Amino acid sequence: MIYLIIVILIISIFDIKDMKKNNQKKDMIVYISFMLLIGVFGILYLSNPDQDSLSEIFLSLVGQEG
Repeated sequence: MIYLIIVILIISIFDIKDMKKNNQKKDMIVYISFMLLIGVFGILYLSNPDQDSLSEIFLSLVGQEG
């Protein structure tokens, strides 16, 4: 799990530096929010990989078999 966090941080640092250089503040906010969301979903999955996936939960909400 720690490797996932390290990879996300390394990739984010390079991308955020480039966005700061190009003065893309709105893009940086969207990028950071997506990276945080990916990190949370990754940690949730790695903490218990046998639980229902997010796609199965969405399909059950709309009444489809997953």
